[in-house]
Amino acid sequence: MTKAQKIAAAWSGLPAADLSDEVKHLVQTRDAGARAIWAAVREDAVLAARVRGSLAGLKAEYRGHRDESMWLLWVNQVQQQLAVPATAPAAVPARDEARDDDEPTAEISLPAPAAPRQAVAAPALLFQEPLSS
Repeated sequence: MTKAQKIAAAWSGLPAADLSDEVKHLVQTRDAGARAIWAAVREDAVLAARVRGSLAGLKAEYRGHRDESMWLLWVNQVQQQLAVPATAPAAVPARDEARDDDEPTAEISLPAPAAPRQAVAAPALLFQEPLSS
């Protein structure tokens, strides 16, 4: 078990207030060790949800603060690290490749794109403030 996994395991047993303090400290750190911890947290769905809640609390805590933009940047970076990485799309077989089934496939024809509209010269409108009496 790596150090990051041990920290993530320890965080899973912390009360919400203590977890928020740990998350706040780690958000400020922003080094390779912190990235490893965020990756370990991402593996545990329940802990990741609790940490995302703490991050939302941090955003709310620093709203209107003079350092709000700095904290928002840091928190957004952590939220991106906690996001589940997208899986690679499945390979689509080429059209010429043989298929397993011998059933014929229907060809789909798309309508031709519509011709672009001609620009219509419309008179310019001028709005004026009503005269005061």
